Amino acid sequence: MMVPQRVSKKTRRRARWARWIVLGVVLAGMTAVVTAHQLVSGTGNWVGVDALCPFGGLETLYSLIAGTGFIKQTAASALILLIGMLVMALVYRRSFCGNICPLGTLQGIFGALGRRLFKHRPQVPRRVDAVARLIKYAVLVLFAVWSWQAAELVMRPYDPWVAWAHLTSAEVFTSFGVGLAILVVSLVGSLVYERFFCKYLCPTGALLGLLARISVLRIRRDAEACTDCGMCDRVCMMNVKVATADTVTSSECISCNECVNACPAAGALQVVAPKGKRVSALVATGVVVALMVAIVGITTATGTFAWQQPGLAAAASGGSFDTTQIKGKTSMAEIIAATSITAADFTSEWGVPANELEKPMSEIKDQYGFTPEDVRAWVEARLAE
Repeated sequence: MMVPQRVSKKTRRRARWARWIVLGVVLAGMTAVVTAHQLVSGTGNWVGVDALCPFGGLETLYSLIAGTGFIKQTAASALILLIGMLVMALVYRRSFCGNICPLGTLQGIFGALGRRLFKHRPQVPRRVDAVARLIKYAVLVLFAVWSWQAAELVMRPYDPWVAWAHLTSAEVFTSFGVGLAILVVSLVGSLVYERFFCKYLCPTGALLGLLARISVLRIRRDAEACTDCGMCDRVCMMNVKVATADTVTSSECISCNECVNACPAAGALQVVAPKGKRVSALVATGVVVALMVAIVGITTATGTFAWQQPGLAAAASGGSFDTTQIKGKTSMAEIIAATSITAADFTSEWGVPANELEKPMSEIKDQYGFTPEDVRAWVEARLAE
């Protein structure tokens, strides 16, 4: 019988660093894009968070099947990310959650900080925890069905990632106040109980958990090689009981490979493919990340995945004017160029002189006593006439 070789500490450290580098790049990149979207206006601006959220792809799916096109504020990119995420799940369970998701990364950072701040963190009673983890499945059904019926992004005001994307916008306290509260609770909660949002509220995690049982790769434990040290259970962010499982089948596993990389016993924990073929943790991470990169890269090259959006006038020239694009950074001049409403109409209604129509509304709203939401509602009413 062949004696399994122990993976070197250097190799395990490399696998951990590779995962965290990917997570950091995705978090920093997505944050930069959505922040630029908030701060920059005009033609060629970066797309907003709604175009970069795979759950948005699920929310618009029914409208696409029904032949009515994408619902407002979504785009082909959201559907592409949904497809990429599902492909990752079919290959290696909830690997999107553990290796790419930027909101998961934020929670992971707070969880790591919590491990340093608190020597002993409280544990949620097992029965309470088991019931609470079902909430995310209810959230999945609620918002998927609600979005399909309403044909709009109904989860948007409650989404903590959308709130994160609007931290530089005044709307974060108005339109996204609930999402901001959920974001704060999720991050503070992760200090004492890691991946708080992932465990209890994330509808995307719930969706991927449903696919987890049919994935190609999975983590298997060799009971004979295991020394029952419990290290795998201690490092698991999702509190999966790895130390007593033959194969990790829990839908809570996010395929981060922390347990595999922490295991001190040669051959005790392995990522395996069909027929028991072993795959290193680094290769497993590399495969699923490469799949998403390839899907996004190819669709970007073909122009299907758009990272930038046209200005208001250019967007309106291709169809009906989307008033949801009116934000604090938008100027009244941009709306005038994109609609039939004249400069005189704006000056008459809001008292803004012609020489200030070019300024972002966020800069002049207090002076003239209006909000971008007021202007948005007025424009909607005028266009309806």
